Amino acid sequence: SLGFIDEDDMSKLENERPGASMVVPKLKDDKEIAANYGIPLKSLQDLKQLIPECPAAELARFLAKRSVSGDVKKGAEKVHEYLAWLRDEVPKFPLSPPGFLPPFRFNGMAKDGSRLLLLIPCVLDPDVEPESYSHDLARSMIKELDRADTMRITVLADTRGHEALGYEGKPIWKLWWHVKALAWTFQSFFPERLQRFVIYPAGDVEMAAFRFAKALFSRETMKRVSAVHKKEGSFALAPPREILQYFELTEILKENQMFFAGLDDSVQ
Repeated sequence: SLGFIDEDDMSKLENERPGASMVVPKLKDDKEIAANYGIPLKSLQDLKQLIPECPAAELARFLAKRSVSGDVKKGAEKVHEYLAWLRDEVPKFPLSPPGFLPPFRFNGMAKDGSRLLLLIPCVLDPDVEPESYSHDLARSMIKELDRADTMRITVLADTRGHEALGYEGKPIWKLWWHVKALAWTFQSFFPERLQRFVIYPAGDVEMAAFRFAKALFSRETMKRVSAVHKKEGSFALAPPREILQYFELTEILKENQMFFAGLDDSVQ
């Protein structure tokens, strides 16, 4: 179910949720990798024999998919699909259109060792093809995350519009196909990379919009989603301070600090 953190109640902490333990990004031992992803060691070893060109952590992530559940044959099918996509499709992705604004922005590290990925939905343009955004997400994930490591990401999803910066807020139904394309790309080609997904600030309207969109995500993914409440919702002038339980402001890159104005006097 969706975690809901009230701005006046900090008792619902992430350490009670799946994916909330400390992230160890450089596990090398097969036994540790299998345990990290909750799969049988033998399944990982058997799949390595079938597809030796893939690093163990990558194979383990596909074995951990709910639709695979450690089955070597199913895992092999998923990995071969992924390798074909990586080899045949990714190099042919067209360049982003002129004036394209990426909605995903990698930053530093969360307190638990995962990478921070800022999501600014308001920069999504309904007139731009959804594939442009899913291609940009794929390129960023491939560039920023080593296939051989066990790094996960913490997504910070800012629901607000940023009109002063030229980014107008948009209702979810105008972005439905864009969100669907992003969700499909993430879940198909980057399984078990999500540590947590934090939606903020979430008022009644944002919660209703999220319930409308959650059909796009698997049940396992939904277990890692939390909404941080603020009654103003997307009209809030500043993010809720509760998001600072996940990261330090010093981990936000300079070019992205404008999205965190109001949390600290040094962030303008």
